[in-house]
Amino acid sequence: MYQLRMQRGVNLGSWFALEAWLTGSVFKSAKNPKQSDLDVASGMNTDEAKKVLEHHWDHFINDGDWNWMKSHGISAVRLPINYVHFVASDSKYSSLLKGTDFASFAQVYEGAWSRVDKAIKKAASHNIGVLIDLHGAPGGQNKDAHCGKSDGNVNLFNGLGAHSNKKTTIKILVELAEAVASYENVIGLELINEPVNHSSLESFYEDAIKAIRSSKNKDVARLPLYLGDAWHSHHYAKFVGSHSDAANPLVMDHHLYRCFTKKDHSTSAEDHAKALDVNNGHTAKFLKGLADETGGNVIIGEWSSALNPGSLKNCASKSEAKKAWGMSQWMAFEQFTSGYFYWTLKKEGGPDSGWCFYTAVEKGVMPQSLNPLQSSRHRNPQELQQACDQAMDPLFKEHSKYWDSKNVKGQHEGYVQGFRTAWKDSLSFLQQGTEPGLRQTLCKLRTASFESQGHKDAWEFEHGYMQGLKSFKKLLYQ
Repeated sequence: MYQLRMQRGVNLGSWFALEAWLTGSVFKSAKNPKQSDLDVASGMNTDEAKKVLEHHWDHFINDGDWNWMKSHGISAVRLPINYVHFVASDSKYSSLLKGTDFASFAQVYEGAWSRVDKAIKKAASHNIGVLIDLHGAPGGQNKDAHCGKSDGNVNLFNGLGAHSNKKTTIKILVELAEAVASYENVIGLELINEPVNHSSLESFYEDAIKAIRSSKNKDVARLPLYLGDAWHSHHYAKFVGSHSDAANPLVMDHHLYRCFTKKDHSTSAEDHAKALDVNNGHTAKFLKGLADETGGNVIIGEWSSALNPGSLKNCASKSEAKKAWGMSQWMAFEQFTSGYFYWTLKKEGGPDSGWCFYTAVEKGVMPQSLNPLQSSRHRNPQELQQACDQAMDPLFKEHSKYWDSKNVKGQHEGYVQGFRTAWKDSLSFLQQGTEPGLRQTLCKLRTASFESQGHKDAWEFEHGYMQGLKSFKKLLYQ
């Protein structure tokens, strides 16, 4: 249920993987340029750095935050960590830290993982899932300081140490998967955050997936793995679509921002919002294409309500323009993805409706609840339960007519069982206040079970199942 449901979430940015613009107070004694975890650890002696970081880990996200998230429809959080937060926790991982940028800071970070463990368990107590995101890999997978260091070198893919860094990263991912798969509410593991589009990225993904899937622990072997698309979106959408199955659930992560490029700056807030109109917007069509290529296994791992001032300069009401932009994203992601995670829950400084989810909700830029099922807009479960066969009847007749015309005649009982199973599953999710998210993965699991019972018409079951999920959702919001 945790892994396969619709993930409506936020990022807990700069709780562990630090960013100076979000939590500047942690960087007061950091080494220049005062931008990364490594700068913080390098700017103080061991005891001072340990004290500063552990105080931050213990207080930045608190019980009030968890209660607020739950009450505002958040069902999952994406938790960015750097490799040092994990491997410094136990001496058995010391070889994985050797030779890395954080090799001399094990003592500073030795208490980090116990805090991550506490966070996962706290989330579970609120029925909130956790996506563990390896935000910083050995050597760095991008040029940005949020990967843990500020030198701008992408040594996971470039330079003499790249081969060793990739091997170490895969070993860390295997150990990390082993560590988190036992938590019921861990929804998946993101292999690396925002990697550069390097020629060896795909082979890195293949090697990491193979290594994790080789685990003798069945929970590890079937843990959903999330792959950043390196903004080479259609390529990795096809990769996920062709490699993901019931035994190898893969999900593509696309990050969508519209505030960084010159084109973003010169595009009005109104046009940004129109591009995500679910009926005709070109960005909405792009998302639909990703959904089609991945079989629905696509999330928006990062997005925000932020716009450049250039997009707002001619707006009659900047607040209304921001609201239209924020809401258009939310509605498109609800329509075309299996989940989304706002960047970020909270940040230091004054109110910021572009980047702080708290402020965005307070200012009406985002809805009071991310979960539309918390409103009264949907049908009640009892009514839906009784509507199954009525919804199926015209679709079943169409299915039978088409395949009978192709000389594939029969009772088409597989289709009926598939449709009814999907309806039953959808009702089960609804009882938990949610909907299926990774629909294709759920379908493949159910189809595999159907086929294992000796049925020969699994393809009809699969067709019926997918139509059942689609019909249920359509009726749910009528």
